[in-house]
Amino acid sequence: MRKLLLTTVPLVLLAAACGSTETATVREPVVVRIADPGNSGFLAAAKKDGSLDAALAKVNAKVKWAGDFSVFAPAAQAINAGSLDIATGSITAGVTALAVKPSFKIFATVPPDLAGEGIVVKNGAPIRSLADLAGRSVAVGHGGTSEYLLLRALQTAGVPVEKVKRVYLPPPQTAPVFASGEVDAWATFSTFLIPAVTDLDARILADGEAIKSDNYVVYVAADKLLEEHPEVVKTLFGFLRDGSAKEIADPAAYLNVFTQAGPQAVQGEQKDLVVSIQKKGKPAQAVTPLEITKFQDVAAFFLDQKVLTAPLDVAPHVVDVTTLGQAKP
Repeated sequence: MRKLLLTTVPLVLLAAACGSTETATVREPVVVRIADPGNSGFLAAAKKDGSLDAALAKVNAKVKWAGDFSVFAPAAQAINAGSLDIATGSITAGVTALAVKPSFKIFATVPPDLAGEGIVVKNGAPIRSLADLAGRSVAVGHGGTSEYLLLRALQTAGVPVEKVKRVYLPPPQTAPVFASGEVDAWATFSTFLIPAVTDLDARILADGEAIKSDNYVVYVAADKLLEEHPEVVKTLFGFLRDGSAKEIADPAAYLNVFTQAGPQAVQGEQKDLVVSIQKKGKPAQAVTPLEITKFQDVAAFFLDQKVLTAPLDVAPHVVDVTTLGQAKP
């Protein structure tokens, strides 16, 4: 009996030693901070069912939903401040953010939302064409999608910029000003355009297609995440590409993910309009030289319109997500 005990003890110690070694090599998951998706969209569905965490777990990462950013500028500031890792917005807002020493790069893009952006006016307004904006006031946000849409519309219609008064307002604060008639028109995008049409007795004077918009959506990642964990960004890109394609195929399935009622819910006429616009969308994709050229055109346009004060080379702020993590030749 004694002999058996003596031979058993070393085995126990060996097992304990092996266990401690395994514990020591376990790595903590990489936490990826992404803006909260709200109540609709494929990312909202991923938050609810845990599918994004499941995808990221394969590369030892997990998501942390961090903050609500309805426009890109504060999200870009959050990444620069080190409190956010992934954000999305328009290239028109992106170029102004890229002009101030950003700590992020573009890793994915979506072609312009031509049906869901443009200029809206009240149904009873005597404004019937873009040319009729001459002598009028238009609400815009400074240096982003809204201002781009107006300036692009005026260029397309041949209306001198100085003939139109730009009223600068933060997008979330514009609705009551527009509703009261204090401005004649509003240059805006889907987040605000859709409720303007359904709730504020407005109509779309000209959409993105009519004004020849090159306003691509962009996804950006913090430099630190790209440098230290390129496999995480690459995995996230695959999820964005596949998830956005599924949402375009069946937009209604991704509405009202958490609640069917209340201010976050999309119902009635608004729901129909959302579905109609999203069905015309395109999925997320990697950035190619074609898109970089389009981004550069937007930067040049903003410089020409004096929104930017100096030339901006967009290319150094873009990464090829398809080759992330590969050794450079």
